[in-house]
Amino acid sequence: MAHRHSSYSRIVAWLKILLPLIALGVLGTVFLFNSKDTFNPGFSFSRADMATLEKGSFLKNPQINGFTNKGEPFSLIADEIKPQNGDNTLVIGTNIEAEFQYKSGGWAKVTAQTALMNMQTQTVRLQRGGQLQTSDGNIATVGSLVVHLSTGDMAGTTIKAQGPLGQVSADDFRIDAREGENRVLWFENNVRMRYDLQNESE
Repeated sequence: MAHRHSSYSRIVAWLKILLPLIALGVLGTVFLFNSKDTFNPGFSFSRADMATLEKGSFLKNPQINGFTNKGEPFSLIADEIKPQNGDNTLVIGTNIEAEFQYKSGGWAKVTAQTALMNMQTQTVRLQRGGQLQTSDGNIATVGSLVVHLSTGDMAGTTIKAQGPLGQVSADDFRIDAREGENRVLWFENNVRMRYDLQNESE
């Protein structure tokens, strides 16, 4: 009996050492896999999603989350994502909604019926236009838009916006930040503005 009790005690003592080490090992493995997907700028699909796209099939109601190279989070949802012409680095999303949260506290939201996502260049391209909304009060329709997911910058053509001061239209526009500045919606080339005097007086 004394021998059995001694063996049991030794097993318990070893388990007290081994179990925490095993738990740490499992936790470390989970962290390593997650860190690859979470902290790299841009976005990537899971292995299962990539296998689905490689078969030429589609993803239903996917949600993609990522970060810019400044650590700013973004999210993108769609009704469906499928490869373009069998190329799984180019995928087409339908009824997409994307939102960017900037370190300055501002944000930008993009919606469109269709968008082309490029895995290699980390871009989302709205070739048929869409809608753009910013935290400083601009609600706009755009003819085209390219979103750079690694930086959070955007640029496009043919914008018509309703903003705090009135209506603005331009041939080109962009959302980016100069050194030390917050991201701003810039209107360029053939800019036209109609002031809303009522809003200005308020």
